[in-house]
Amino acid sequence: MSEISEINGIKYLIKNKDDLIQKTLVKGVQWNNDVILLVARIQKTYNLKNCLNIGCHIGTLALPLSKYFEKITAIEAYPPTFKHLNENIKLNDITNIKAINFAIGNKNQEIYFLDESDDRIKNNTGGMHVITNEDIEKNRLSSEIHSKKIFNHMKRLDDTSIEEFDMLIIDVEGKEYELLLGGEGKILEYKPIILIEIWGNEKRRQENMTTSSEEVIDHIKNLKYKLVSRFGDNYIFLPEHFDENK
Repeated sequence: MSEISEINGIKYLIKNKDDLIQKTLVKGVQWNNDVILLVARIQKTYNLKNCLNIGCHIGTLALPLSKYFEKITAIEAYPPTFKHLNENIKLNDITNIKAINFAIGNKNQEIYFLDESDDRIKNNTGGMHVITNEDIEKNRLSSEIHSKKIFNHMKRLDDTSIEEFDMLIIDVEGKEYELLLGGEGKILEYKPIILIEIWGNEKRRQENMTTSSEEVIDHIKNLKYKLVSRFGDNYIFLPEHFDENK
């Protein structure tokens, strides 16, 4: 049976008390609160207006950050989680979040997901992976436990109608390099501040990834960005012309 947990004025619908993120929320602890506070400071410092949150899960960043940004575009690929996200948005009567249900990558193609009934993922939907046919062929991203019962589509960011974002938050479970390839045009055009989770190399090797974390970082730098901060697997990049000492 579902219940509601309220933290700092934001309500969350709890559907699975054993899920890693929802279990934290039930205890009255905001998931990724340090990230929320950091992004809020960045928003205030640089007077940011529009946030693009790719891989937003049930909204543990998007919902609280909606208090700071004029508009948040929240992208979640996995349809059951997307439904949960929309329920949380409605529960809070939030009107400045636009939720979108597809994946972002470097090709326009059909995608699948890990099997949510598998022990590895059933209580950790925040670790859901987007799986392509190529991933299945190359045995990447734990695709050996994929399911085709639920599917969706991947699009290149450059091929979407998403515009004018000055903050970009990326948490796409290993697909960060592909996302950057498919979004170079808009990143170069809008020059957002970037907060991105980049898997470490040990994790990338375990998942048979073809790129290293250094390659992902260098790719962002080559888009005229500078790395200004890191905490865990999270990295913050500013456009080269921004003053990082503000």
